[in-house]
This record gives sequence, C-alpha cells and structure tokens, in this order.
Amino acid sequence: MVETVQIDVSVIVAAYKCVATLERAVRTSLDQPGVTVEVIIVDDASPDDTLVLARKLAEAHDNVIALTTGVNKGPSGARNMALEIAKGTYVTVLDSDDFMEAGRLARMMAQARVLQATILADDLYKVIEGDEEGPRTRLLDLPKPGSDSFGVDLAEFTRGNMTSYNGARGEMGFLKPLILRDFLEEQSLRYHEDMRLGEDFALYAEALAAGAAFQIVPPAGYFAVVRPDSLSGSHGAKDLDALARRIKALRDAATGPARDALQALWIDTMKRYSWVRLIDAVKARDLAEIAACFKAPPSVSIHLINCLGEQFVLRTGRLLGRST
Repeated sequence: MVETVQIDVSVIVAAYKCVATLERAVRTSLDQPGVTVEVIIVDDASPDDTLVLARKLAEAHDNVIALTTGVNKGPSGARNMALEIAKGTYVTVLDSDDFMEAGRLARMMAQARVLQATILADDLYKVIEGDEEGPRTRLLDLPKPGSDSFGVDLAEFTRGNMTSYNGARGEMGFLKPLILRDFLEEQSLRYHEDMRLGEDFALYAEALAAGAAFQIVPPAGYFAVVRPDSLSGSHGAKDLDALARRIKALRDAATGPARDALQALWIDTMKRYSWVRLIDAVKARDLAEIAACFKAPPSVSIHLINCLGEQFVLRTGRLLGRST
C-alpha cells in the first residue's frame, strides 16, 4: 500500500518567458524546511524555452509538476489550472521572477494556525533586478512596530489598494499570501480569467466578502523583483476596464464601509481607465469615442479635463522652448 504524503503548501508559479528566473523561483520554493511543498509550474504558452525548462525541473524533482495552458490565458488562467490539481492544505503564488527565503513557508504556516487566518500574508520586500542582494524596501510597512499582525477586513483591504494608502502606492493586492485551499473550494473561488490586472486583488476581495479572516504579518522572506519592463506597469484600457468592472461588481454587493471604500476605489480606477481610453481615442481620431470618454461620473470627467490641461501646458512649453 502506497502511503499518501500530505502536502502542506502548493506553490503556484505562472510562467511566461521566464527562462532566466524560473529555476531560481522553483529552487527557493523547494528550499523550505519544515513543510512539505509541491510546486506547480504552468507555462502560459511562452514563445521561448520556458516550457522545456519547466519540464526539465519536473523531471528532476518528484514534487514539481509542469503544465501548459496551450494558448496564452494570462496569469489568472494559468493559476486556475494549477488550483484544479493543487493538493496543499494551503496554496500560495510565487511570480516567476520573484524568489523566497528559506523557512518562509514554515514560519507563515505556523502563524496562520495561531492566528486562525484563512489568508495570511507577509509584507514583502522589493528588490531591484540585477541587485537582488542589495537594498530591500518593504511594500507596506505593516504591521506597525510593536504589533505581531494586522487584521484586514474588506473595507481596509480596499483602502489598502488606493493610490494614497500609507502615503504611497503600496497595494495590498500585490501581496502573495498563504490561502486555505479548502476555503477556496467551499466558496468556489477562482481567479477571473478576463483580468490581467488586479486579479489578485479581486480574489482576495471576494474571499473577504465570503468571510475569510485576513491577517498581515511582518516580512517572512518574499522578494519581489522590480523590473523596468514589468507587466504590472504597462496595462492598457482593456485591462483597466476589466478591473473597474470587477470593483463595481464588488461594490454593488457590499454594504457599509466596504461599499464606501469600493466606490472610492472604483472612481480612482475609472480615472485611470478613462484617461488611457481617451489617449487611445485621440490617437485614433475617433470623435465618438472621445465624447464617450466623458460620459462618466463628474469627478472622472473633471479629472480628464485637468489631465488635458496639464498636457496642453507641457506641450506648449516644449514648443516655446524649441522656438527660443
């Protein structure tokens, strides 16, 4: 009789064009004493040798699984494929260009049990690509000194994704927590595959709306590598529209402080979306689309007018500078 090994944590790695960093991500996921880990790599139809490398890693390690989406689906589709086969008590995401410190998962799993957390996130460190051993910057600086943890409800989590939160754009949605897999199954929660921006935010927010207990603890050793060409900073109107629609749906289902916070986040996102949409419409010289951009809440329309004014001043200054 073959004894079934209990998996403590399923580490999900959505992989796209990451030959240079995938092995490091997998190696640091496996270097986690005190917990039994499985690593599920899902290649998202990479045009390079990412899938070849993923399969080599799976051949070399019994607790590494390599899958492929076949067609590019984005991080949400890749992660959902992994969730369908994950066996861990907890699941967590590791971006393919990021890495973990040894012992992170054991520390977090112990904290999750003590705090009875459905979702337990450690404040992550940001490091610069090419200088991963250099200076590190905390994303949120939470919990504050003297506290062991910081409890988050839907309202607080939503505020934690606002531009002005904590004095900077340090979004809670960027965190990579442990999540009880049974809770995701019981609530039928998955990533939204129409989203390529804010998909983590949407999953965590829906989990909170469903009653999840979310705790943030000090850094346990997740290192997010910051790159100039990071996809998180290069999303267009379609991605922002999908995010705005999801926030609106969450807002419509919420009440009290959570609804107020989601309304504010929706307006903030609509400003970003409408500006990118307007730029695209101006480039296309589509007058009907330009007019449609202003069919928005008053604060969004005012934002667009202000942005246009700023652009006019900048362009006029450049023209005057050239003429002198």
